[in-house]
Amino acid sequence: MDSSHLLYLLYGGNAVYRQEAKLSILSALRERRAPDSFTITLMTDEPQTFEGWPVTVIALSTELLAQWKGAYGYTHRRKACAIAAGAKLADKTIFVDTDTVFFKDPALLFERISDQQYLMDEFEWEWAEAKLRADYVAFSDELIANGKAPADSLKLYNSGICGMTRANAGLLDKAVALIDEWNGHYAKLHTIEQIAVSFAMAGTNVVTANDCIHHCYSKKRYHHTMNQGFFDHHGERYHAELPTLAATVPVHFPKPSLLAKVKAQPRLIAVNKAFRPAAKLMIQGQKVATAEYLQPYCRKALWVRAIELLQQKHATARQIEHLIKICIAPSQQAEFRALLNG
Repeated sequence: MDSSHLLYLLYGGNAVYRQEAKLSILSALRERRAPDSFTITLMTDEPQTFEGWPVTVIALSTELLAQWKGAYGYTHRRKACAIAAGAKLADKTIFVDTDTVFFKDPALLFERISDQQYLMDEFEWEWAEAKLRADYVAFSDELIANGKAPADSLKLYNSGICGMTRANAGLLDKAVALIDEWNGHYAKLHTIEQIAVSFAMAGTNVVTANDCIHHCYSKKRYHHTMNQGFFDHHGERYHAELPTLAATVPVHFPKPSLLAKVKAQPRLIAVNKAFRPAAKLMIQGQKVATAEYLQPYCRKALWVRAIELLQQKHATARQIEHLIKICIAPSQQAEFRALLNG
């Protein structure tokens, strides 16, 4: 049987991203039906934090991380270099961004990969559309000037998932060369890395993975707070029950039910229109449809965001106090005020 592995990259010593990676790994282990269908490889500069976890750890030195960042100092070049190196370690490799959660067996995704077919997270847009975007214009103009503009039909993909066979590992070397060539656009186009991968895949067969995974690149603060709540409650040391326990962390941040929305309407009608987005979060934070141990974490994240929105609208102390009395139950008002004054 072909060897297959999920590949992760983690560096920088940030607990938020470490917990992201661990939740992602736990979701992959939980959904895996056959224990020998794939393994998990982690490239990291903090190998000690994964002691006892069922992953193959490849320790990264400060020197190698600096080398991967390249002469022009592009952080996400490291990802392309990690994929290039990791794709040589197994017959099939799927690179996984740490902010990715599996809700189906990753083995299904390995079945989609062959020497003739790549796997990416999701399709974003064709070049015909991308080149008209404000952040792409200067980049597109340079490509045209240099005679290197792609066909309008070129498809650009999100690279939160990037899968290929060992035979195609060299494609990432091509992507790294493009990243270096486009160094003048790093500041404007933060996604140069995934653009380079899409360019390198031009003319090949590419399938997507987003029917099996959720890439949590939006609403990150809410996912981070749930991750923190999980590990505060269960700890980060691995044990056999941890993948199943991690199922209590929702794949998507819980939204209020239709009934909750209906019940909130009378209160929202009494709120100034400019403050309604914040008011909705204030109401939602009182009861989030998730595990009880996660509710304080979700409430705090929602209320902190509500406070930010109120500050952006220059709400006065009197206006905020009025909202507190309208939107939040008396038993929870002190908690909101503590966040407000913190």
